[in-house]
Amino acid sequence: MTELKVSKYLDIREARNFGEKIKPELQANQPCVVVDMSEVEQVDAVALEMLLRCMLQVARRDGTVRLAGLSPQAATVLEITRMDGIFAMFPEVAAEAQVSTDVPNLEQPLEEPARQHSAA
Repeated sequence: MTELKVSKYLDIREARNFGEKIKPELQANQPCVVVDMSEVEQVDAVALEMLLRCMLQVARRDGTVRLAGLSPQAATVLEITRMDGIFAMFPEVAAEAQVSTDVPNLEQPLEEPARQHSAA
C-alpha cells in the first residue's frame, strides 16, 4: 500500500507532483494507493482529472485507489462532480489502513463447518 498526502491546494502543480510519485506504484501488480486529502482546501479541474487518470491506471493493474481523510472542501467538490460514487472513501487515513489489513488470506483453505449430529 502506498500512501500519498496531497497539499492544501490540489492544482496543476500538485497533479504533476502526484503523477511523479505514483509512477513506481504503477509498476506493481494490484497496486493500492491511498490519497490522504485531509489538508486539501481547494481542488481544481486538473486535479480531478489527475485522480481519474490515476484510478484508471491502477484499475488496469487490478488495483485500487482510496481517498482518505477528506476535508469538507474536498468532499464537497467530489460530491458536486459526482466523483464521490467512483472512489472508495474513508473518513480517516487510519480507518482505511485498517480496511487494507483486514483482507483475508485466500491461499489458506477454509475450515469446514462443524457438522451437527441429530439424535433421531
